[in-house]
Amino acid sequence: MRLSKIFIAYLIAFPITLFAASQTLAQASTEGINLDQVNLTDLLDIQIESASKQAEPLSEAPVPMTVITADMIKQSGVRTLKDALILFVPGYTESEDRNEVVFSTRGIYATSQQKVLVMVNGHRLNSRSYLTAVPGFGIALHNIDRIEILRGPGSSLYGNVALSGVVNLITKKGKDFNANSIEYGAGNNGQNRLRMMTGSGGQDWDVLAWGQYYNATGQIHTLNGSEPYNPGKTGEIRIDGANNRSSHDFGFTYRKDKWTFFGASRQGYDIEPYGGAGATYDYNRFRTFLGAGPGLGLAQQHLGVKFEDGNGASGWSYSFNPYFDRTEVAGILAGAGNNGTIISWQDQNIGFVAQAGRDYQSAWGTGHVLFGAQADVFDLTESAMIAITAGEIGAPADTTANRLLRLGGEGIYSLFIQDKHKFNSQWILNGGGRYDYKTRLKGDKQEKFSPRLALIHLPNDTWEYKASYSQSFVDGPYWYRYNQGLPAFGGSENLQPEILEAFQLQTVWKSSDKRIRNATTLYYQIGTNLVVNKATAAGTPADPKYINSGKIESAGLENEFQWNDNHYQLVWTLQYANAIATADYQRFDGKFAHVPQLTSTFVFNYLFSKTLTANLSVVHIGEQVFNKGTPAAPNAETVEAATLIHLGGRMENILGSGVFLDGRVYNVLDTQHFQGGQSATQIPFRQPGRWFLASLGAEF
Repeated sequence: MRLSKIFIAYLIAFPITLFAASQTLAQASTEGINLDQVNLTDLLDIQIESASKQAEPLSEAPVPMTVITADMIKQSGVRTLKDALILFVPGYTESEDRNEVVFSTRGIYATSQQKVLVMVNGHRLNSRSYLTAVPGFGIALHNIDRIEILRGPGSSLYGNVALSGVVNLITKKGKDFNANSIEYGAGNNGQNRLRMMTGSGGQDWDVLAWGQYYNATGQIHTLNGSEPYNPGKTGEIRIDGANNRSSHDFGFTYRKDKWTFFGASRQGYDIEPYGGAGATYDYNRFRTFLGAGPGLGLAQQHLGVKFEDGNGASGWSYSFNPYFDRTEVAGILAGAGNNGTIISWQDQNIGFVAQAGRDYQSAWGTGHVLFGAQADVFDLTESAMIAITAGEIGAPADTTANRLLRLGGEGIYSLFIQDKHKFNSQWILNGGGRYDYKTRLKGDKQEKFSPRLALIHLPNDTWEYKASYSQSFVDGPYWYRYNQGLPAFGGSENLQPEILEAFQLQTVWKSSDKRIRNATTLYYQIGTNLVVNKATAAGTPADPKYINSGKIESAGLENEFQWNDNHYQLVWTLQYANAIATADYQRFDGKFAHVPQLTSTFVFNYLFSKTLTANLSVVHIGEQVFNKGTPAAPNAETVEAATLIHLGGRMENILGSGVFLDGRVYNVLDTQHFQGGQSATQIPFRQPGRWFLASLGAEF
C-alpha cells in the first residue's frame, strides 16, 4: 500500500510537471507550424445518445458518462475494446479467465463478460444464452466515431445484462469519412492485422463498410516450477494467442431516407494460456475442432433495420427496430495430460424495439417524454460435448438424451418510460423505469422493475452537479441453469436474477476556454443475488456449483481529468474502491479478490505537427489479494502492484500521398505482472510482456 500511495502522489504531480515541460517543447519544436487550436469543444458539446435514448449534451447526461473519441482511440493505439475501456474509463479494471477476454467494473465480474451490455449503434452484441460480449479483436475500433460508456446500472432503459454498465459503440458516418482506407499491421508473437474501410454519403443517404482481421500465435512462456502464485507447474503457456480461428469483424451500415440497415459478422477466438486449475498443456498435441485448438470462440451474425420518423405536426417522433442475431460458442477446454473437452452450442434470436417520444411544455418547464416496448425471443438450437484424451478426439460424451446444454428457448417482454424535465436552464430532473417479464424454459416466470432517478444542476458554464439512483438486473445465464454436461459449470435451474443498486454523485468542472475538464464521481452500490462459484460443490442438480449467495456492498471514488492545448492532449484517470461487506464473494481488508483497490492511468499525446504525433500511456495496477487457501480456511496472498508503459507514434498523409505509418510498443519495460479472476476459483495468471505492432496504410 505504501508503494501505491507514492505512485498516486507521483501521478498527481506528473501532469503538472509535464505541462510545464511541454510549453518549452512547443516553443522549441513547432515554431512556424500553424496548428489549429486543440480543445475540448468537440467533447463538451458532443451529442450523446446512450444515457437517455435521445441526443443530449454530455453535460445533461443523468449518470456518469465517459466518451472515448475516435481521436483518442487512434492516438493511444489501443487494439481492443477492453484495452480502451481500461485505459480511459475509471472503475474498469483487468480480470482474467482461462479462455476469455474479461474486465471488471467497480469490482463486479464473472467468468465471462456477462455484467455489461455492449452494443454497436444500439444493437446488442451480448449472446442470449451465454450473456457474454467478448471485448477482444472480434470488435473493430477503426470504424468507430466514439464509444459512450454509461457507468453504473443501466437496466432502466436497456433491461437484462446492463447490470453494471452500458457500452455503446457509435460507428462513423460514411459522408464524414468520405474515403477508402486499407491498413496492414505486423508485430512480434505472430501478429497480423488487416483493416479496411470505405464510406460515402449525401443529403438523404449514407453508407459505411468495414473489415478487420487479426491473428497472433501468442507469447510463449516456459514455466520451470517456480512460477509466482502457480508453483510446481512446468511446461509452456501461450499468452494472448488468437490463432487458427482468427478474429474478425466485417460489417456495414446503410441509411436511405428514414431507413437504416445494419449487418455484421464477427468472431473472437482466444487460446487458453493455462488449462484447468492452472495446469499446462501442449497446444500442438491437440487435434483441432472447427479449425481451432484449445481456447474458446464466439462467432456471431447480426442484422437490424431501423425506421425513424416524426417531429411533424403531431410533435411525436417514432422509431421501429426489428433485429436478428445468431451466436455460436465453440472451443476446447484443455486440462492436464493433454486431456480436455470439446464444447459447442448455437442460439439465435429475433426481436424488436419500438419507441415514441415528444417534447412538451408545462407551467413548470419543458421536457421530453419517451415510451417504448421491446420483445426478444431466443432458441438454443444445438449443443454438443466430446471428450479429448491425450490430445485426440475420444468417445463422444454427447448424446441427444444428454447434451451439453438443454435445447429450448426463452423470451423477455419489456415496457419502458423516461421523462427528462427542465424546470429552467439550471435544473433538470430525469426519471423513468423499465418493466421486464421473462419466460424461462423451466420454472417460474421472472418479473423485474428497474427504476432510475437523477437530478442535475447546471449553475453556469463552469460547474455541473449530478445526483442519481438507479437499479438494474441480469437474469441467471441460461448456460449455468441448463448445463448438463460440465459439472464444473453446473448451476441451479432456479438461479434468481442478480440485482445492483447504485447511488452516484458527480461534480464536473470545466475551464472557460474549454481546454480543461475534471469530473469526480462518488458511488455507493449494493449487489444482491450475485451468481458465484461455490468451490466445494459437486456441480450436480442437488449440489449446484453456481449459486445466488453472492452479495456485495462497496463505495468508491472515480476521477477523470482532460487537458488539451495547441500541441498536446492529456487524459488522467484515478479510481479507489473499498469493499465494505460481502457474502460468498471473496474480500480481504477492503479489497475484492483479484481487483486492485487503486488504479490510475495517464495518456499523453504530443502533436509535433498536424500529421505527426507521439503517445505515452501509463497504466498503474495497484496491489491485489487472492485466496491461496481453501474456502473453509482462507489464506490471503498479495499480488504486487505493476506499472505498464506503452509508447507509440503516428505519421499521417506522408508527403501528401494519403499514406500513414503507425508504430507501437506495449509494455515497454517488459514488466512482469499477474492477474486472476472468478472470485475464489482463479489463481493469478501471467500477463503479456513486451509486444510490438507496426502498421502501414493509405487513405484515398
